[in-house]
Amino acid sequence: MAQQMRKFEQDAIVNQIMKTIKSKFEKENEILKTKKEYQAIESINEAIKDIEKRRDILFEEINILQTTRRENLDKFNNKFDVELGTDYTNVFMFKFDKLGIRREVEDKLAIALLDSEWKDNLPDVMEKIAGQFFKELI
Repeated sequence: MAQQMRKFEQDAIVNQIMKTIKSKFEKENEILKTKKEYQAIESINEAIKDIEKRRDILFEEINILQTTRRENLDKFNNKFDVELGTDYTNVFMFKFDKLGIRREVEDKLAIALLDSEWKDNLPDVMEKIAGQFFKELI
């Protein structure tokens, strides 16, 4: 009757075989690294890493500039009581609150029309109301 190998003995043999396989694998890899094809791929990979580093530097510069722009926009908007902003393509635009301004114009017009002589003064009333939404910038 054949003697059966115990599990821990099998495991030990498997471990030794795995070491041999890994050693040969690593030696083959070192040989492959000397091939011109591998070196070409490695060169491309290094170029990618360099570009990624430059991209990261540019992203950091963009973040700093965006923060400065945001702070300056806030100061500008507060100083001149406007809403200047940028869109997703970094184009400046002044925001116009059409509905809010319309409500204010309607209220001011309703009050101005309470005067009995509004028909005679309508152009002046219109100009006066429109003028209330602008300030002297000087």
